[in-house]
Amino acid sequence: MSNLVGCREIESLCRQRAVSDREHSWKWLGEADRWSDLAHREIASRFQKHSMHAGPMAMGPNTIDGDLHK
Repeated sequence: MSNLVGCREIESLCRQRAVSDREHSWKWLGEADRWSDLAHREIASRFQKHSMHAGPMAMGPNTIDGDLHK
């Protein structure tokens, strides 16, 4: 979880810096977006790892009735 928290903290710092450094705000907002993207990738990676280890019922039950109505 520390990677995700770290990404979010740096994103926040970059956004704060953009407010205080108006001349270079474009640069800081770009950096904030980069860190936000990294955080989203971290979340997606964790979700994929979790879903790969899920059991067969993670997708829901496979009912016989559902198969008969095809």
